Amino acid sequence: PPVPQERLADWYRAADVLVVPSRSESFGLVALEAQACGTPVLAAAVGGLPTAVWDGVTGLLVRGHDPVEYARRLRRLAAHPEAVETMGAAAVHHARGMSWRASAGRTIEVYRGALERGVGQGRRHAPAPAAPLSWRNEKAVAQV
Repeated sequence: PPVPQERLADWYRAADVLVVPSRSESFGLVALEAQACGTPVLAAAVGGLPTAVWDGVTGLLVRGHDPVEYARRLRRLAAHPEAVETMGAAAVHHARGMSWRASAGRTIEVYRGALERGVGQGRRHAPAPAAPLSWRNEKAVAQV
């Protein structure tokens, strides 16, 4: 049955891995909620899930919808609990980078950089963003 919002984190933390075998997914909020609780995600590589799940770092992505492939990946994770633990720690860091506050901060950096370079003053196209658009970097993962 549906779980009250205030109990979701308990469910996510109780799981070793969250499986999201969606055929269509606009953003991947459930995957991000689980990762924020330290639970790695095994998900279909559809819609927003490849952004929500950092393949090989915070979980695993499956191309296609073959149940055998999901079972193979789950067996691999079960055989390597240390990898699940490492992914769980990276997942928390990754989810923080997807927060509203972090996203707003990156957006502000891009606008500031654009203003500093004079975007909108006779240019037809904006230059490259001032801030990196990805919070995914090896240095950040190494800190986890």
